[in-house]
Amino acid sequence: MPHKNMGNWRSQISGEKIDYTPVRSVEDLVARRDSGANIFTRLNVDMPDVAATHEKVVMRPNGRSTPTAEIYVPHGDGPFPVLLHLHGGGWFTGSAEGERKLAMQFAAAGFVVVNLDYALAPENPFPTGLEDCVYAARWIVRNIADYNGDPTRLAVGGGSAGGNLSACTILALHGSDEGLDGADLAGVPVKFSGAVLQFAVLDVPRWLHEPHYYAGTSEIYVMSYLGMNFTDRIRNPLISPVYSPYLSKMPPVYLTCGDEDALLSHTLTMANALTLVDVPTTVSIVEGADHEFLKIPNIVAEAGPERERIVNWLHRHLKRT
Repeated sequence: MPHKNMGNWRSQISGEKIDYTPVRSVEDLVARRDSGANIFTRLNVDMPDVAATHEKVVMRPNGRSTPTAEIYVPHGDGPFPVLLHLHGGGWFTGSAEGERKLAMQFAAAGFVVVNLDYALAPENPFPTGLEDCVYAARWIVRNIADYNGDPTRLAVGGGSAGGNLSACTILALHGSDEGLDGADLAGVPVKFSGAVLQFAVLDVPRWLHEPHYYAGTSEIYVMSYLGMNFTDRIRNPLISPVYSPYLSKMPPVYLTCGDEDALLSHTLTMANALTLVDVPTTVSIVEGADHEFLKIPNIVAEAGPERERIVNWLHRHLKRT
């Protein structure tokens, strides 16, 4: 059952009680960007042990935006399977730094992780952030061998808006990227072997009609991402992936969400849509968990075991053939 507002999960992340005040405008979102990002960067303590960390790797130096990434390489003999990790934040905030510990936990479990900083709205509205994610996937195919990664064993995953972008990145590359700027890597083929969609925004019309604790704010997030006149685009399959005609082209999908999360219905709706087109689908509903719970195993008892389940699932689907 979702809580009355976002104060619960934000308090869990921050480690102290937060009396959350809903945003009232797109400008209000931007004004809160730094404070929202800071509650995640404070989690970067007792970091996992990895063999190498590469920060601020520039993927596209010349374009509408300049996506960069942090790349983490595990200990051991590679080449390793690869995970493209996309942060959350409602498309308007968040960063690779804020996801650093979680992404490095995946790396320590045996994956080369590409933790992406993509362009943020409203300064860079749709489709710029998605184009950065698609570009990063193609960049991985071309370059990840330099970081001891195997581009033929590639998965993508992320939470919240990052889960949305993960699904949309696959659908652009496995289905149609019409309308997206591929820049100098346009046409580079990418094959994903798995996707991990964590408490993801997957059905924007549903988010507007069933906002739960996002009531009064979900439309502001959407307006920031899509612009003032957004209602004609909310069913675009590269915005609301549950409506995509290319869902059958998705790789195996792991969907995870807490039973206290306002976005749980998105996970259930996507699971139904995927199974109807015979996509191998694993659904995990975590008891006692709210939004972003994977980052706080010290607070949510099932967060650690759920991360391990995701790791094991990824290894099964990215095993060397």
